Amino acid sequence: MAHLFVSDLHLDASSPAAVEAFLGLLAGQAREAEALYVLGDLFESWIGDDDPDPVRSRVCDAMRELATRGVAVFAMHGNRDFLLGPGFEARSGCRLLPDPVVTTLHGVRLVLS
Repeated sequence: MAHLFVSDLHLDASSPAAVEAFLGLLAGQAREAEALYVLGDLFESWIGDDDPDPVRSRVCDAMRELATRGVAVFAMHGNRDFLLGPGFEARSGCRLLPDPVVTTLHGVRLVLS
């Protein structure tokens, strides 16, 4: 199965096409993957886990839906969304990863950062 990697999406209301493209990925190709890794700066900003912004809520809901389908969803802090925390994990179904993290995929050792 595939492992998908994305980074530096900088999603927010000022970039609706990017938001829709990512939501399309989550509703489509990502459903066939074993895991999705978001390697920093998913959002243009994240002011706290209790932020009610509708765009960020849509993205979190879609990520949680993907996770409930059995796809492992991982996220790493970026310099724009370094305040992601336990509330984000609960809202999105993601597991936050430390930066860097070493993992092995298909017998290949990788450093994710």
